[in-house]
Amino acid sequence: MDDSSNGRAGPPGGRDRFPEADFRRIPETSLFIGISTLCAAAVRLTGADGAAVAVLTSDTSTRELVYATDAVAQQLDELQFVVGEGPCLTAYRDNRAEIWPELGAGPAAERWPALTPEMLNLGVRATFAFPVPGARRPIGVLELYSKTVGALAEGAEHSAAGCALAIGKALQTNWQERVVAAGGVESALERSGFQDPSLGELGEFSRSEVYVASGMAAVQLGVSAEQGLDRLRAYTYAQGRPITEVAADIVARRLSLRDQRDIEGHG
Repeated sequence: MDDSSNGRAGPPGGRDRFPEADFRRIPETSLFIGISTLCAAAVRLTGADGAAVAVLTSDTSTRELVYATDAVAQQLDELQFVVGEGPCLTAYRDNRAEIWPELGAGPAAERWPALTPEMLNLGVRATFAFPVPGARRPIGVLELYSKTVGALAEGAEHSAAGCALAIGKALQTNWQERVVAAGGVESALERSGFQDPSLGELGEFSRSEVYVASGMAAVQLGVSAEQGLDRLRAYTYAQGRPITEVAADIVARRLSLRDQRDIEGHG
């Protein structure tokens, strides 16, 4: 990576909405075996500073972080989840790589005006997102970031795309093995925690509690489940807190969005 024209003495000012102390390296569950190794390979082969893998539903309303190599990669994924835009979502929706070698330049800020300053605040200067192929369409995204400005080295994009392909194959193989072992898709879903977050097999990167909290917020506010998630994201962004912390407060009934009046765009 080219670290010229960086010119930074540290991340820009602003609230520390993602404290590094909150990051924990989490062992993989059986459903995600091999993903950490492939993320490490992607970092090594591309010269990036970190990587993460997220899986998404077709309408992008549900997004699970499978693995992150470090705190910044985890925070970058959460930031895009909270703001609801960014290279990761674009790469998934358009099924093409999103290559942004200089986030401080005008085009990135014009494309994602709310997101770009926050990414820079994390110390991220370049980001690269590659769709993870599924049987018919992408099932997730491999996210890479760099702390320095610059394009990926020659051949690195091809290597990253190859890692994304390998991740897709690993996820599909793991899932097929889970279905066979469980005796069917429904049982596999239940054992994986997709229907019951308390089962916990998604691992502690999972946002299962966030979706529980968004459902509770929807009831509190008398809106749809999708709107409940939007309101939870908006409140989280306005407060500058990790969404997992806000979700935990809602689930524990320490917080009710019904009582809040500072959600941007909502009275």
